[in-house]
Parts: sequence; C-alpha cells; structure tokens
Amino acid sequence: MSGPIRLYHQLHHALKDLGKWGRPEMLQTLALMMTGIFHSRDVRLSRIAENVPLDIQEDSVAQRFRRWLKNPRVDERAMYDPVARQVLASLRHTRLRLQIDRTVINDRFNVLMVSLAYRRRAIPLVWMVLPHQGNSRFMEREEILAHVADLLPVGATVLVLGDREFGGPDMMRSIRCYGWDYCLRVKGTCYVYLPTGCWIQLRALAPTPGTRYYLTDVALTRAHDYRPVHFALACDGTSDDPWFIATNLCPTRRTLSDYARRFGCEALFSDIKARGFNLALSQLQHPDRFSRLLLAIALLYIWVLGLARRVCLTRQLRSLTYRVYDHRYSLFQIGRRWLAKQLTLGKSLVPDPAFHPWSLVSAK
Repeated sequence: MSGPIRLYHQLHHALKDLGKWGRPEMLQTLALMMTGIFHSRDVRLSRIAENVPLDIQEDSVAQRFRRWLKNPRVDERAMYDPVARQVLASLRHTRLRLQIDRTVINDRFNVLMVSLAYRRRAIPLVWMVLPHQGNSRFMEREEILAHVADLLPVGATVLVLGDREFGGPDMMRSIRCYGWDYCLRVKGTCYVYLPTGCWIQLRALAPTPGTRYYLTDVALTRAHDYRPVHFALACDGTSDDPWFIATNLCPTRRTLSDYARRFGCEALFSDIKARGFNLALSQLQHPDRFSRLLLAIALLYIWVLGLARRVCLTRQLRSLTYRVYDHRYSLFQIGRRWLAKQLTLGKSLVPDPAFHPWSLVSAK
C-alpha cells in the first residue's frame, strides 16, 4: 500500500471519531486534502491534487477541493471545536497560556487567532479571518475570547499573552471578566498614573539596556484610568526596544518569561507558512474559503505535533539524528520528518499504542 493511501486511511480513521460529519464525502475530502498538503508541502489546490491517492484526473480532484472549500455546510468551528476541547482537556492540570495574535497572509488575509503555548510552539484553538485590514476591533476580540471560554475545561487556570495591539484597558477588562490572568505588552506612548501622583508616558520610564524593574498599583491611560495594573519593564542588552508588560499578577521575572512564551505563535505561523505547508502560496480569494483551508492546516499541524511528542517520549528520535539532546529540530520538524520517513520505509504511522492524535502530554 502506497504512502499516501496509508496516510489517508490513518487520518480518515482519526477524523471520523470527532463527531457527525453528515455526508461521508465531506470527511473523505478533508482527509484527502490533509494527505495532499502533507506530501506536497503546498496549499495550492493543483499541487495538492498531484499528491492524493485517487485514480482520476488531477483537475477533477482540484475541483472537488474547490467545492469543499466553498461549501457553507463546512463549519470550521463545529468540526474543529471537538479537537480543541480534547487538546485543552489533556492539558487541564497545567497553566494554560493562551496567545492572541494577528497575522497577515499573502497580503490578502488578515487572521486573528488564539493559540495555546506548547513546547516553544503554539496550537491553534480559534481563528477568524477578518473582513478588513489593520488591527482587530474590540467586538472581534470579544467574540474570539468568548469562543475560547466555551472550549476551556472547568476550573482551568488561564494566562493570556498578547503584543501591543492587545495591550489596552478594554482587553484587560475583558480578560479579567473571565477570571483569567494576563501579561500584555503596552505601547510606550501610553500614560500611566504613578503612586507618586503624576501621569507619565511609559517610554519615559524605559529601563536602560540590560536592566529590568517593576511597578505596582498604577493606573493605565488617562482616558480609561484602569487600575490597578502592575508592570514589568525590561530591555535586552542588545536591543533599544524595551518591553512594558502589564499584568494583574505581582510582577516578577516570571512575568517576563511568561510573556516570552508568546513567541510560540510566531513559530506556529512560520511552521504553517514557509517552514511547513507554505500557506502563503494559497491562491484563494475569499475569506470563508481560506478559513476552511486553515481548518485542514490546523488539524494536520496538531497531528504532526502529537506524533512528535510520542516520538520523543518513546525515544525514537535517534532514527532522525544522533544529536538527540541539542534541539536540532523543532517539535514540528521532528513530527514531520518522522512521519515522512515512516511513509517512505513502509513502517507504522503510529509511534506506539498510547498515541492519541488529539491529546498532548505536557505543556512544558
């Protein structure tokens, strides 16, 4: 049995247990698309069609994918939410670090996403293809946070991380309404009210390179007078761009290390773009179709990370490199390379019997 056929059957088996799919063709097409994306490392429909195990004309396969992507009955959230819930449930005993970020893909699609920090990477949870360019709007952020709240297991401990686009009082207030904590970077042009009794711009308080210090019980912005807010201020020794990290928690060095975990979402975007599936090559024009393509990418990404985690736990990493302990490959690359090698050699596509595609072991 060829590699693409084996991968298709493995993905089809994992996907069919997620819920009710309606017509079987809907599930089959998704599994075929994921198979083609993995083998081609491309999201252009003609390239995907070249790598699927169907004995029909490639133009017909590409047309089948187009119909699936424009089908309004393909509800990304209904299909993906069971996966997101399983991932979050498998990590419910850890502190869940949620990263909210926005990326522009191919100068065409403006994507707002909330992801879960996981071993220097991030796992997509919810996304929204915005109908406009530029920063996300308040109601869009509210909608995506409400959706995330619905996915979380009961009693979860949550810390939200975000860059300067999200470092405003409205966002902080919304996060606290859910009982979550936050570490958000704030623009240096914002004013804070110090306990000494004066308003001052944050950039006037910027630490010198290589230093850090903390502020407690300040108010943020003259317009909102949101308080109490605490700050961790730091500047790398080789940088002239200081961090102003706002938090509701007591500011410590951990505040800075927590915020640094935000860059896992940058690694995620890099993985699904140039380093992995070349999402930026997409020729789609419609936001709703692009969002459905993101569904296939997100499912495949979690599958690959799950494989990588089990490969590491079962000590099979040496089949890829003798440099087991030097982090030569990212978790995503470990999973992708291991799966590609297993397909080439005709070996099992499951690292061990304990492997579950939608469950992860540890968020460290």
